[in-house]
Amino acid sequence: MHQELYYSNKDNSFIISQVEKTGFSSMLERHFHDNFEIYYLLSGERYYFIKDRTYHIIKGDLVFIGAYDLHKTIDAGVPGHKRIVMNFNNKFVSTLNNSIDEILNFLFKNNTNVIRLNSNEQNFVEGILNKIIYEASNKAFGYEASIQSLFTQLLVFASRHAKANINTLFEHPSHTHKKVAEIVQYINKNYMNKINLSTISEKFFISRYHFSRIFKEATGFTFTEYINSVRIQEAQKYLRETNWKISTISEKAGFESIAHFGRVFKKATGLSPLNYRKKMTHETAS
Repeated sequence: MHQELYYSNKDNSFIISQVEKTGFSSMLERHFHDNFEIYYLLSGERYYFIKDRTYHIIKGDLVFIGAYDLHKTIDAGVPGHKRIVMNFNNKFVSTLNNSIDEILNFLFKNNTNVIRLNSNEQNFVEGILNKIIYEASNKAFGYEASIQSLFTQLLVFASRHAKANINTLFEHPSHTHKKVAEIVQYINKNYMNKINLSTISEKFFISRYHFSRIFKEATGFTFTEYINSVRIQEAQKYLRETNWKISTISEKAGFESIAHFGRVFKKATGLSPLNYRKKMTHETAS
């Protein structure tokens, strides 16, 4: 069973959704986007791959995912879960108090991916989230201002909690997850070079078959899906931030040919590299 409630503000710069699933499920596609995401697990357990490692997420965990961070949720062996997710972009952030920038940078750019809460803290956070859902669903006069106020309270609470527990380390779920994290970090640093299963097998003294199996189990991605996603992310960055030719970007991002780059990019984004650049230029100018 899958139940979802979905609410947004007038311009969709802030979206909140609540989903409950009773069976086993994992995010089907590679996932990264140009907005920020806050994920709160109301019940169940999940594995959550973010950037370069997997976290074991339990009830009451708050997860922070920065813009363009590659992420994917995976079954943790326990059927059924319920979660709340908020997505927001820079336009929504610009409506908040200027002092919020420091908090956002700390939570989303300082590897503060997961915050674990005790029962009292969970009650506090769930109270805020329920109020946001109430405001977003009823849309009474002044609801957007109320959402902004509640959202700011959540960010302040989370940043204070994270700073107070800055030395608290999240252990890898298993030795296998730790090993995969080391390999992922290597891929992230060397995506522009030729990397294949044989490269990984030789460097990390692991059979190709065993690596393929544990990589999929730990991250939710096949090796090819993952390295293509990393390369697409970098290509998007170059397309947004440089005037380089498409052929140069293809090479810099590690694709074997411009034709291969075009096919993989369009499959992932729905746009050709050139049309993606035009779209981003138009959105920046408007």
